[in-house]
Amino acid sequence: MPATDQLVDAVERTMFVYPEVPGLLTDLRVPGVVGRESPVSHPVANLVGCADLDDADADATIAAIRDRFAAQAKSFGWITSPASRPRDLTQRLLEAGLVKADELAGMVLTDLATPMRANPEVEVRPASVDEQRRAIPMTATAYGMPLDVAEWFTEALVGAPRPFRFEMYHAFLPGHDGPVAFGNLVFVPGTSIVLLGGVATVSDLRGRGIYTSLVARRLADARAAGADAAVIQAVRGTSAPVCANLGFKEVVPLEFYAWVPPGVDMDLHA
Repeated sequence: MPATDQLVDAVERTMFVYPEVPGLLTDLRVPGVVGRESPVSHPVANLVGCADLDDADADATIAAIRDRFAAQAKSFGWITSPASRPRDLTQRLLEAGLVKADELAGMVLTDLATPMRANPEVEVRPASVDEQRRAIPMTATAYGMPLDVAEWFTEALVGAPRPFRFEMYHAFLPGHDGPVAFGNLVFVPGTSIVLLGGVATVSDLRGRGIYTSLVARRLADARAAGADAAVIQAVRGTSAPVCANLGFKEVVPLEFYAWVPPGVDMDLHA
């Protein structure tokens, strides 16, 4: 079983677990932070976090990252936690022109056999590459992201090189053509931890146990594959209460900040 410190660290670091994919995802390679850069403009696609910056260098680093994305007219996001340094990082981000866009609960589950009451009408199954590509419009609608960002998200996962291991799941309801929700399962390299990431349900079908069914199936498969613990970054106002009811415990609060090019209207959320 992973130690508590390892689980807390994994909550933030697994937001950057996805490997480089040529033309789709590149490590930011800025000293003192972890981050990724993509060809699309979205604060989840272009993301920074795990900051460990000196007081004297922080403002210059923040400005350099902002200017790097601004030069390409791309929005970007920044995740903060109590471990972020300097301690006044959030104020520095605000002064650099970012805005607070969302709050998340970093949560863990250490008993993957915890009983969960899934909706028996919901069918959850792994999606093939072709199914994932056909479901890009659903992914965009459910998550509330532009179509090009949903396509990037899909192709970055599909194109991830081995030994990176993940599985995308789709959820289905009787009477509905095609999947109505998605969620991925990532096996964190070198650990017995899995990440439950990238999950969303189309808005008019929420509240019907689809989210819980996706969680239950992914945890069952993770446990069967030998995982000991799961981490999730749950949006505090929506999925975090559901996860708490399922047995997840919050171990670290996270905040999501975003920068958007001037004149661009974008729905900001984690």
